[in-house]
Amino acid sequence: MMHKHVEGVRPWHVLLDTWVANVVGATILLVEYLFVVPLPPEATTSDVTRDNLVLAAFCTLASWSILAVFGGPRTSDALGWTVRGTAPTKREAELTIGLPWYLFLLQAITWTLSSIPFLVLNLPTNVPFGFVSSGMVLFGGLATATTSFMLLTRLLRPATVAALVVHPPAPGTAAGVGERAIFTWTLTTGVPVLGFVLLVAFAPFAEASIDRIAVSGLIIGLVILGVGLLSTILLAKSIGEPLCDMTTALAQVESGDLDVEVSVDDNGEIGQMQAGLNRMVAAMREREQLRDLFGRHVGEDVARQALEHGVELGGQELEAAALFVDVIGSTTLAATRPPAEVVTALNRFFSVVVDVVGEHGGLVNKFEGDAALCIFGAPLALDDAAASALSAARVMAERLREEVPELDAGIGVSQGIVIAGNIGATHRLEYTVIGDPVNEAARLTEQAKNHDGRVVASQRIVDNAHPRERERWTLLEPLLLRGRAEPTMLAVPA
Repeated sequence: MMHKHVEGVRPWHVLLDTWVANVVGATILLVEYLFVVPLPPEATTSDVTRDNLVLAAFCTLASWSILAVFGGPRTSDALGWTVRGTAPTKREAELTIGLPWYLFLLQAITWTLSSIPFLVLNLPTNVPFGFVSSGMVLFGGLATATTSFMLLTRLLRPATVAALVVHPPAPGTAAGVGERAIFTWTLTTGVPVLGFVLLVAFAPFAEASIDRIAVSGLIIGLVILGVGLLSTILLAKSIGEPLCDMTTALAQVESGDLDVEVSVDDNGEIGQMQAGLNRMVAAMREREQLRDLFGRHVGEDVARQALEHGVELGGQELEAAALFVDVIGSTTLAATRPPAEVVTALNRFFSVVVDVVGEHGGLVNKFEGDAALCIFGAPLALDDAAASALSAARVMAERLREEVPELDAGIGVSQGIVIAGNIGATHRLEYTVIGDPVNEAARLTEQAKNHDGRVVASQRIVDNAHPRERERWTLLEPLLLRGRAEPTMLAVPA
């Protein structure tokens, strides 16, 4: 499995982004505490303010330490392969995919634990203020951890793509789109709004003026709106961008381009859709290759009929024309020339045969060494199978003389009732045509080798052809062909 080197994803990038996100969240809370939240008079003293600032600094340093002690080794274990420039092992892939969730839980636990000291510190000063200060840390911290999670998911997208190659997404192993949407809204909008509601409820206890409450509500509301908008944009991008990629890929597939593959960058439902799309296109590509090989082996018409109606053993009786073409002196040719040269000449020879037969609506039913059996009127009916076969024989002889002069060939053409269908066993069958016209065409080929034009047909097929084609042929004396009881009237091109 080929591995594409992941650029720009390093463990220290992840930790730095996490630290920065938490510092921004702590700074917003500090500004709200000092300048926005209406506080009761007893909570605005220098001693209370100093104690809360010291506790805030201590909790910030403690959270950095926790991230370094617990998050650092886990991040290094998960992303060590990006530093080495190698493909991830299965364990490294699992750690990489789960890293954003691990760091989210670590931050959520850290912020939750940090809210407890603020409750203990401020309850003696003012009971409502104690709950408000603790709630601000808890609600703001959860929103910060969730926003950090969304940013990390985007930062780790290249690494996630490479990791999911080793450890593909499995159903039910990750949160779905709906769960992620509810989770994001709850922690970045719902919980902060709940905190804002509690703050408004606390305002009467703070003895704040209407103007102060209005300004505080405006600022806090804008902060909540901004955080909610940012998280929603990140969530929309994490869903919309993969869907756009898949829509583009499907449009390419619809236009016939099967060399399409989308990056699997999600471990949930989106990733399962991406992986499923890739598997579907790969299966279509394999089916198209099989269809192409099938068509090359049995002929396009036979292949189309089999794909549309299925295949079964047996045949049907119908009127068809048979054209048999055989190289003259092939044994001598094989003995006097290198095998590669003989094969090249035969391929050019059969290329002309296939081209001419296809142009006249026929089917090259089979190649038999240096000979070919061609059928007109089966499996698809022709308006004038006799004229098509006779015209193909004349054109074929002319083109072979011009394009493959080193090979000489005889062409025999006949018509009559044949049995056409699938013959063999249920697990291995072949479409073929059996009947007297096939045998007669082979015998006429032997006679064609003795005529200058190298083409001989039976009188029956000439009589059945359209008058315009019939005029191009001249009847000869009857001849008793090998293996037949009665003489056959022969015809050659005029």
